[in-house]
Amino acid sequence: MKKITFILIALIGLTTFAQKAEVKSAEKAFKKGDLATATEMIKKACQLKDQADNKTKAKIMYVKAQIFAKKGTSGLDNYKKAISTIEKLKAFEEKIGKKKYSDDADKILKNITAGVIKKVESDRNKIAKDEKSKANYANLAQSATLAYELTKDGQYKYIAAIANILSENFKVAEKQLQELYDSGFTGEKEVYTIKEKSTGKRLQVASEKEGKLYVSSGQYEDLKKEKTKSMRSDIVANLLYVYGKLGKDDDAIAFIQKAKKEDPNNVDLIIGEANYYMKKNDNKKFAEAMQRAVNIEPENKLFNYNLGIAYKQLGKYEEAKKYFNKVLEIDPNFTDAYMAITEIILMPEKEITDKMNQDEVLMNDALYNKYNKQRLDLYRQVLPVLEKALSTSPDDRNILIMLKKIYNDLEMKDKFNEVKNKLSSMGK
Repeated sequence: MKKITFILIALIGLTTFAQKAEVKSAEKAFKKGDLATATEMIKKACQLKDQADNKTKAKIMYVKAQIFAKKGTSGLDNYKKAISTIEKLKAFEEKIGKKKYSDDADKILKNITAGVIKKVESDRNKIAKDEKSKANYANLAQSATLAYELTKDGQYKYIAAIANILSENFKVAEKQLQELYDSGFTGEKEVYTIKEKSTGKRLQVASEKEGKLYVSSGQYEDLKKEKTKSMRSDIVANLLYVYGKLGKDDDAIAFIQKAKKEDPNNVDLIIGEANYYMKKNDNKKFAEAMQRAVNIEPENKLFNYNLGIAYKQLGKYEEAKKYFNKVLEIDPNFTDAYMAITEIILMPEKEITDKMNQDEVLMNDALYNKYNKQRLDLYRQVLPVLEKALSTSPDDRNILIMLKKIYNDLEMKDKFNEVKNKLSSMGK
């Protein structure tokens, strides 16, 4: 038994010796910049790591972390391996009560963090050059997510969430945005700004000290400490957008009701609520929500237009016209508002036409002429609206066809021929 034990101990000693040699070889190759050899040698050392003494185990992990941190510039997976190894190393040294490499591992982690942040900026620059590439957005989502994990700066999680939305990874984006919202993240930061004398533009500087240096040059003035805008409403708007993409309408309305308690005048919440009621065909609540939005932003043409649509659906036509006309005050080139007013004005047309086509009316000239006058009066009323619509959309086929009929029925031959010729030239 003693002989067998001696042989086993000897074998273990040989294994430990081999491991130490492999670690040294890995370390030597790493210092030379031969990462391929360093990776291969540290891989061999890791295969029998459990049989090594504590000192060798710690060194294996430390060298492995160094190697993969260096390789990280070629891909995030290497950074992730380095980070995981550093976490294991620190936990191991904490357990054995001897922190030989932990402080140096923290320095490696700091360098990794800087490298990942640099990768985030690189990925953003690639998107600036090619905004249509989903792959670029997916890469940014990964680098920004890792940057958040390393820094716990919510700014990076928000960048990752937006990148996930743009790469259509909506489930992950939902989770990230929800976590940001639930954590109370606002993204507000105190920054220093200066004003450029020649342009009057305000520029952000890295610090108060840097700002003072710029001001001392004589080209800048008015150094200020300012707080950046809260990102809270952007998080809300994007989360509602993601809910819509995922078809989670009930989750969206539940979130809205919760979020309204924090910020009852948040227009994004109000519009999200309005969209929910619109999908549910609840025109009354849709109108109520849009009315709140208009009350907050009375000069918003889209809010006024949608409120007009809501009242039109409720049969409140004068109220609807009021808001469509408000849209045109804000933007005289808003074609859809002209067409919405046109539709309201012409609503009695079908009923009048149906009466004109009744046998008893067709046989009674006085009665027929009465209804025909009502029809032509509608056309005269709507004509200036349609002509305004055409001025905003000169090639709109539907507008031209409607005008052609009205000009014909009102016996406006020159106008009729003008529109008819235009339609012919368009091949319609």
